[in-house]
Amino acid sequence: MKKLIFIVLLAVSSNLLFAQTENDSIVSKEEAKKAKAEEQYKKLQNLVENKHFVLEADYLRDRYIARQPVSPMINFIKVDSDVATIQIGSTTAIGSNGVGGVTAKGRISTWEVKKNKKGNALYVNMNVMTTIGIYDIYMSIGASGTASAKLTGLTRGELIFDGDVVPTEESLVYEGISL
Repeated sequence: MKKLIFIVLLAVSSNLLFAQTENDSIVSKEEAKKAKAEEQYKKLQNLVENKHFVLEADYLRDRYIARQPVSPMINFIKVDSDVATIQIGSTTAIGSNGVGGVTAKGRISTWEVKKNKKGNALYVNMNVMTTIGIYDIYMSIGASGTASAKLTGLTRGELIFDGDVVPTEESLVYEGISL
């Protein structure tokens, strides 16, 4: 009888120890995930504050929310110091920029960065003066690097770039001929 009680107590205590170890590993995984997200946000914040990044668009949308998948190599918004490049292109046509669309390169005249209260998103407002027009860009960047940028000009209409923000050195974009 003593042996049976001893075996039962041993089994129960080993189960409790195993359960505690499992809970600790879950908590440590959550902490690691949170730490990784914070590190990624800090890198993203550094890119934006230094004005050295590219929004590579996977989708373009118009004001009617018609969403089109596009190539991120030729559809992007590039910010490099005080110069911004806005490019749209098509893989099936030839445009004035050589990649089936338009490339506008110009000076950033207004730059404003805001953070949300939780500290997990950045909002960038900029005004770009190019040879073909003046454009306002309102960009919302999540902590993971996904972003949406609304492009408006002096005329009616808007174009929205949905994609990922990457450092300029890691970007694979092809810049066409600027007008």
